Amino acid sequence: MPADTHPATTSPTGPPPAGPPPLGAPSTATPLAPTPPTAPPTGIRYAGIGDEAAPGLAEQLAALDELGWNAIELRGVEGRALADLDERAFGTVADRLAASGFQVVCVDSRIADWSRPITGPFEDDMAELRVLARRCAVLGTRHVRVMSYPNDGLDEADWSRRVRRRMTALAREAEDAGLVLLHENCAGWAGTSAERMLDLLDHVDSPALRLLFDIGNGVHYGYDAAALLDQVVGHVAHVHIKDAVPTPTGRAAYTLPGQGRSRVRECLTTLLRHGFTGAWVDRAAHPSAPARGRRHPAGQRHGGVRRLRARAGSGLVRRRGPAVPHRRARTGADVTEGAQEPGTPRSGNRLPGPRPSDAPPYDAGPPGVRPSDPRPSDTRPSDARPSDAPPSGARLTAADHALLLRLLDARTAGPLETDGDTDGVHLWEAGREYTAAARQLGMSVVLHGAPPDDALRRDDVPAPVREAAADPAFLACQPSLVLRLGPADVPRHATVMFNVHLDTVAGWWPPSFDGVRFSGRGAIDAKGPAVALLAGIRSARAAEPALGTRIGVLVQAVAGEEGGALGTFGTRPLVEAGLSGRLNLFCEPTGHRYLPRATAAMTACVRVRGDDAVDDRPEAGHNATVLLGFLGHHLATTLPGRAPGARVCVAGLHTGDRHNKVYGSGRLLLNIAYGDRECGRAAEAALHETVRDGLAAFRDGARGHPTLARTAHDADAITSVHWLKRGLPALNGTVGSATWAEELLERDCGIAPWPADEPAFTCDALWMSDVPDAFTAVFGPGGLDANRAHADGEYADLAALDRYADELARILVAFARRTLTTPETTAPVHHATKGTTP
Repeated sequence: MPADTHPATTSPTGPPPAGPPPLGAPSTATPLAPTPPTAPPTGIRYAGIGDEAAPGLAEQLAALDELGWNAIELRGVEGRALADLDERAFGTVADRLAASGFQVVCVDSRIADWSRPITGPFEDDMAELRVLARRCAVLGTRHVRVMSYPNDGLDEADWSRRVRRRMTALAREAEDAGLVLLHENCAGWAGTSAERMLDLLDHVDSPALRLLFDIGNGVHYGYDAAALLDQVVGHVAHVHIKDAVPTPTGRAAYTLPGQGRSRVRECLTTLLRHGFTGAWVDRAAHPSAPARGRRHPAGQRHGGVRRLRARAGSGLVRRRGPAVPHRRARTGADVTEGAQEPGTPRSGNRLPGPRPSDAPPYDAGPPGVRPSDPRPSDTRPSDARPSDAPPSGARLTAADHALLLRLLDARTAGPLETDGDTDGVHLWEAGREYTAAARQLGMSVVLHGAPPDDALRRDDVPAPVREAAADPAFLACQPSLVLRLGPADVPRHATVMFNVHLDTVAGWWPPSFDGVRFSGRGAIDAKGPAVALLAGIRSARAAEPALGTRIGVLVQAVAGEEGGALGTFGTRPLVEAGLSGRLNLFCEPTGHRYLPRATAAMTACVRVRGDDAVDDRPEAGHNATVLLGFLGHHLATTLPGRAPGARVCVAGLHTGDRHNKVYGSGRLLLNIAYGDRECGRAAEAALHETVRDGLAAFRDGARGHPTLARTAHDADAITSVHWLKRGLPALNGTVGSATWAEELLERDCGIAPWPADEPAFTCDALWMSDVPDAFTAVFGPGGLDANRAHADGEYADLAALDRYADELARILVAFARRTLTTPETTAPVHHATKGTTP
């Protein structure tokens, strides 16, 4: 990148090297005639280096947006390198990028570049990398452009040894931070030789070091770019497109692609033939591009974009069929629309944002839109009319991919999952990220906050939740969010409510996306469905103008679903505040089938409290390990037959960890799921009966064993049953006329029902059991087991999320049209509670 003088520095050794002697006279080949720009080849996205169009970020984004591109390689802003910006300036850059919908595909550093020779201080490069690691996490990119140190008087052996050592250390640091260093074929030991590039990759041996191939650099440095690419193409992860001709002075003169000597077409063809996917970054003309921090003269602010536009139209990659226009990202009600972009980079380690001190209070009553939130407006033309056509092809955009990666990067497991840690819970930040994306759809915030303390002073709140709530930070770090599309006065019978939870189980790892699959905690349960929900709303609103005006949409993005809290401080207060609709869908994995049932669960603790003993005299104490082990086996084999309709899980058993001690005390946990309250009460009674029978069987079997004699004699006295959770409602289907909902889901939208003979599962939908005139179902992509929802390696496939977004869009459009045109859909439907009369 010979003309890539970084805007933030002037090299202590002067400008970049002038390069080799010219290759020959300028090309006499006939230039390619400009043609209208086409859509990028499959798997490719177009981007530009921002400060080659303008020094200021606003002008950079405007230039790229004028081309219909929504991706940027970020190098400098107002003449300063990204790593040199202070925190306030960087925050402004990050906020503007997020608001604009642009994705950062790479960050250009000065690490090992032409301004930092091998004899320079290595700590400068390591310090810059650490700053960029934090900033890349905020920007949502993994890629950092580097070089490989120009020589400064060292002999060849010493130069190569130092380069290998430094690049290995940098790659290890990058790997730990989740970054990928992209080594450019420019300045440095491995900049111009395929053999050295491969040697460096082999020596470093890290997935955090790949190649950036700049097609135009071959002319400047005196090598055949296409021939070099043939040798390293399998290691290329990022591409710069530019072209040049040699000049008598020894420097390159840059041209439009196809008009120089860089064999651009051959290089791009080679990349596509080898299956390259990723960014093609079009470089502005050199050397006059404003990369060195110069401001444009008046009237020439967008000279860079004119060069870019000409290059985009140069027709280097031939495609069959007509050109496909790119639909540019915008903010407001005219929201991001664009083709699915493979290879969206994963984000880093943490979302920025303040702690909850600035959050609005929780409103216990049925709230409206807060004064600070403008009423949603419909920006569609006034003559828009509903059509009979369904929404077309709802799917996640590149901005959606980036949002999901940021949400996956936020550690949102609650204190019940993390042994009481409240400082590491980033639900506030995740909620703000989700809100920012929802506002682009015209949605407003109804509330964002935690419930009052008295929400947990109820008999059916699980004991662990009540105990944890003794810490005031427990509720404060777990806010729930409600968003609304449409005016606050849209009636409930004309409203659809979606519930999705942003909290996760414990076990975080850096998220990733390879263009096909998202991996990360919460990918399927339920951050992936949460993002797909926004994509579905966006598509539905484009197809049906009544959505957001006469038809309302509520989104509950809750905390407190995981960790055994069962929605007692997340979903329940929202439902009791009236924040529900006539159709209510809970976004949990069901394999794209709708499930109008949700089990509740109760948790029992069988406790033994006796005397300990030493291993030399086990008969002197009570052996809780043996007693609880016996009861565990007895309960697992006997209780299911006595509790029809319930599912019994014999869970944790704990007495102690030492090998030379007889533990006299311990506990055994059981979880019992049930489909209705009557079934739950029957299972509760059966548990007590089965424990009594088990104690009797233990006494009979252990009497003849001296080491267990005391335990057998005292078994009844030292054993007790305690309930950590019970009395919760269950959602168990509907009675009466639910024909409208079944027809809407099955006939209008093609959604299959959950098989009647397949067990349901427990989720927050149970709190809708007593809400009248409402139909509630659980509906989502993937499966809890198949997608490893609570295990290492949780994932969600993009195809499944795209399908889910399309299904939700169809549901919304069908609901709107039925509600507005079919009077019989207003007939009430009640949820059944077993034992009641319809």
